Amino acid sequence: MRQTTFKILNVADSVATYPDEMCFAFNPNFIEIESAWPSGVITIEVSKISGMDTVDMQSIKVSLYKCKARVYLSRLFELMFDDPRNSRCVEVSVVAKIASLQLFSFTTLVIWGNIAVGERFGNLGVYNRDNNRKGFERNLIWFKQFPFSVSLFRYNREVEFYGRSDNGRYSTDPIYRDTKVCLFEKIEKLTSKLPTLSNTKVELPFEVVYYALLKRFVVKKDGVYYSNWEGDASEWWGDTADYCDTANDMKPLENVTYLLETESGFARYRFMNDNLVYCGMFTDLGFEDIPPSQVFPTAQRTATIKYKISEEDRTMSVFDRTFDYTFFQTGENVALINLQISNDTAGYYLRWVDRHGNLQYFLFTKGETQYKNKLGTDKVLQDEAIGGLYFANLMRTRSLECTVTMKCCAVNLPSDIFDYVVTIVSAPIVDLYCGKDETGSEIWLPVTIQASTVKHLPKQTLNDLEFSFNLPDVNAQSL
Repeated sequence: MRQTTFKILNVADSVATYPDEMCFAFNPNFIEIESAWPSGVITIEVSKISGMDTVDMQSIKVSLYKCKARVYLSRLFELMFDDPRNSRCVEVSVVAKIASLQLFSFTTLVIWGNIAVGERFGNLGVYNRDNNRKGFERNLIWFKQFPFSVSLFRYNREVEFYGRSDNGRYSTDPIYRDTKVCLFEKIEKLTSKLPTLSNTKVELPFEVVYYALLKRFVVKKDGVYYSNWEGDASEWWGDTADYCDTANDMKPLENVTYLLETESGFARYRFMNDNLVYCGMFTDLGFEDIPPSQVFPTAQRTATIKYKISEEDRTMSVFDRTFDYTFFQTGENVALINLQISNDTAGYYLRWVDRHGNLQYFLFTKGETQYKNKLGTDKVLQDEAIGGLYFANLMRTRSLECTVTMKCCAVNLPSDIFDYVVTIVSAPIVDLYCGKDETGSEIWLPVTIQASTVKHLPKQTLNDLEFSFNLPDVNAQSL
């Protein structure tokens, strides 16, 4: 918790306690105010920060009672997430006012998740600090034959990620998902023909327009359209070469993030499988999902990503670009994400968002499949002749419902792997991978985990995890 002092009407000394720089939306979050001012109504405004603006403002009023007030913020924080599958962390601004007079304000990074006593997320949490390994560490299995990404958390904009594979040295250059970020302002979804384009190179200000059917960026200035322009990298406006790939019929580039400004912030797009695809709301804070197949294309056995998670305890080593353990005791400001490569291909491949907001993946062994139908209560008469005769009581059920349940398991899991895989049983967002379509786009089917009990035996070195999930109900025909 953080604390600030302020005055009400420049008279009454007051103190406010409020959440830290990072918090979880589904943990209790409060503003606690104590003031020499005996009574009054305080307005709390909570908004999502997008670029230089704030959007989606929600407010609540609280009355001082006996010089104190306590405001529950968590529900307001939860309302900041309209697409938690793609945006699992938002930067939030909180302002406290009396009438139009601002008392104090703060910002915080809110994670779409929850943390329990004893759990650790980066340097957050109340956990046992007696063990020798102080650095935050996650051990994951990278299923190399399937779509896979690693959720990394950037607590400020200066955080950089470094990686190594197969016990090699850490990279000297930081790793990122995309090499550039460029803005555009409009999508023309229906137009099947480009306007007349001028070859003259133009400079800002202009409007960048994307023609969806033609898969082409152009710019518009003073009512004229241009195919060649010069941007400003410091303002995220790219040149022609940042938007148009000359080697691919002037289509967008695959290694650039394109941002479209909307009422809810900047929508993030990437050119994948020959289409400009929406990939959630953009932020340069919070979670970044790094695809290791792009970062470690030659990795065969293992890979490791290392990055900073706080400004405290800067324990580092002259060997830190080569070794993680032999000569190196990490400090509490370091995170190590260790990936063990698996080339397995058989099973149910599931993706989910765990309670800490991380995007997780695992390949589960297939079990039995159950089909359960439910008959409708209404019946209809089949009033037609059979062999020239009519018969009584030829009835058909008007409608049926069918539920498909699939059982799966993960066997012989070490404790550290079991700990992250078991989070699937409490995840509200779970998807089943169904392959790729003819254009190469991934097909993910939403599924629901059935109520189940999973046991972990601490005396066993390896444990099994078994559960069932339901596919969306089958919509059968109705008579």
